[in-house]
Formats: sequence, structure tokens, C-alpha cells
Amino acid sequence: MRYGDAKITNAIAKITNAIAEITNAIAEITNEFAEITNEFPEITNEFAEITNEFPEITNEFAETTNEFPEITNALASKNRRHHHDCNNLALTRERYAPQIFGG
Repeated sequence: MRYGDAKITNAIAKITNAIAEITNAIAEITNEFAEITNEFPEITNEFAEITNEFPEITNEFAETTNEFPEITNALASKNRRHHHDCNNLALTRERYAPQIFGG
């Protein structure tokens, strides 16, 4: 074997090794992609479970929203009573203050 032939053989061996490394890297990537793809059904099922809860959440939100008028009315009633109590207190003060404090 001549010196030039040995260089060509070494170059072919290096190229073959590089191709083998690239092939191994592609196999690793393919395996990782397969693992990720295998997780899709689990992710899809979890997403479906979350989506299935939407009607329940929507109903709870609707129930809460339906209570707003009742809460608003209760607050308005309490405000009216408070206003009425303040007026009564003012009238009482006007009526009895001169008797208590002299005037």
C-alpha cells in the first residue's frame, strides 16, 4: 500500500466514523422525540380533564353572579337603616341636648 492510499483509507475511516456519530445522534434525537410523543396522550387527557371542569366553574360563577342582586339589596337596605338611624340620632340630640346640657 502506498502512502497516498493510506491517507485515502484514513480519510474514508474518519468520514465513516463521522457518519456513524451522526447516525447515533439522529437515533438519540429520534428516541427523545418518541418519548415526547408518547407523553402526548397523557397531556391531552389532562387538558381534557381541565376542559371538562369548565362547565362546573361556569355554573359556580353564574351562581355567584346571581347572588349579586341579593347582596346589593342587602347592602342598600343596611345603608337605608343606617341613614334612618343617623337621622333619629340627630333628632334625638336636637330634642334632648338642651335638657341635658341646659340651653
